[in-house]
Amino acid sequence: MELDLFQFIDETIELYDLHKAGFEYAESVLCQFFEHLKAQSSTDIVAVHSRVKSRDSLREKLLRNKFYLQCKEPIDAINSLSDIVGITLECRFIRNEAELYHGLMRDFSEPNEDGYAICLQNPDILLNLGMPQPQLQRNGFAIYRLDGKYRFNDLYIGFELQIKSLVHRFWSEIEHEVVYKNQEMVRNARFMKQMLSSIRDSLDVVDHQLETVYTEMMMESREAEIGMDERTFKSMVSSSLNELFIRKMKESVGFSTSFKNDSEMLAQYIYITNFLYSSNPEVKMVEFLETLHQLAVSKIDFRVKLVPNRTIEPKNEFVRVLSEYYISVMNVDFEWHAFFMILTCLESGNVYEDILRFTSVVHTLLIQPQWYSERFAFWNKEDAAKARQFYETAFAKALAESDNIHMIHETYLLKLMNWFWAMISNAEETYNCYDDIEAASEQIESLFVRNVRGILKNER
Repeated sequence: MELDLFQFIDETIELYDLHKAGFEYAESVLCQFFEHLKAQSSTDIVAVHSRVKSRDSLREKLLRNKFYLQCKEPIDAINSLSDIVGITLECRFIRNEAELYHGLMRDFSEPNEDGYAICLQNPDILLNLGMPQPQLQRNGFAIYRLDGKYRFNDLYIGFELQIKSLVHRFWSEIEHEVVYKNQEMVRNARFMKQMLSSIRDSLDVVDHQLETVYTEMMMESREAEIGMDERTFKSMVSSSLNELFIRKMKESVGFSTSFKNDSEMLAQYIYITNFLYSSNPEVKMVEFLETLHQLAVSKIDFRVKLVPNRTIEPKNEFVRVLSEYYISVMNVDFEWHAFFMILTCLESGNVYEDILRFTSVVHTLLIQPQWYSERFAFWNKEDAAKARQFYETAFAKALAESDNIHMIHETYLLKLMNWFWAMISNAEETYNCYDDIEAASEQIESLFVRNVRGILKNER
């Protein structure tokens, strides 16, 4: 015969299911309100997360907290639940948690005797601002957690509001997925607690470092797309990459070469591909730092070949020509090999796709798309397209024939870009149609090779 407590739990869950639609409606209303708060707040709120308690989670809570002893009827248990709906306000840094909590005071009235304050914009939303904050969790760590109620018809639906920084939410996921779901694997509880506490402390250090970096970026350029200018970002990233890969090369082959110029180019590449147009640069920054950390503790073998498995074909002729050159030298010339080893470690690991992506960025830096698309504008469209195709292909071939890694280094990228700009401007003045260019194609291609080699000749 089944215990009476399980009958109580089953009846409570059945009642919960009957009201589920109302709980989901409450979730949507609360999300809309806090999304509005996010849009209006001066505090850095990154995201609003929500959930409605699942049946399994409800069953576990009813049993663990002994609701069957405290409540006479299932409805009493439902009314006693303080977290039927869960809302998490995610902010950038740990410091922002307190700022965001105190900012809530502006959107709610003074607390009543029971500690609950009424939302000024929606009187059906109540929040207990009388609770001491931050609260201490069972794991010993502090959290900003508030009880709330949403009035839906005659029912008060309990919701829990949590305020978490990026690293604290990341830590919560670690605890939930790694620790709580694997309790049976724990052998030495004291050792595990010490290790987890150490990890948590490390995340707090990461938060401090991120805030320092972010603040420095904001000071450097208030108008930049992601709150920093290119120079500051590249300085930080190139320095980290240079130190990391010098150490890894020494571990792998017993010596190291200078990565300074390579690291500067990779910093530029990472800035363009990951941060320049990102809507969540702070998340990208965390992910990038995690990548660096993983590389720091991983083995990187500079002795092994890079194998480019061709999965896609480049649509651009410049990218095709130059990427073929990169592939031809990356396992022959150690300078190129080391560069692309670093690149593929930072990227997806699909060597061919990583090289194509990198070559596309080089193409954009050398031949600025918006400017180049307007060249030969007074010709007919077909001739203009052929001329642009001819010149950028000739440029790619000349770079490949120069056989010089300095073609990707920042100083010389700028020189090459300016030279190409002048060449195209001269071509627009010299030729009247594509037939004229085609007739002089051999001389033009030869000129490209000589000039590109001349720009790079003193750096070999």
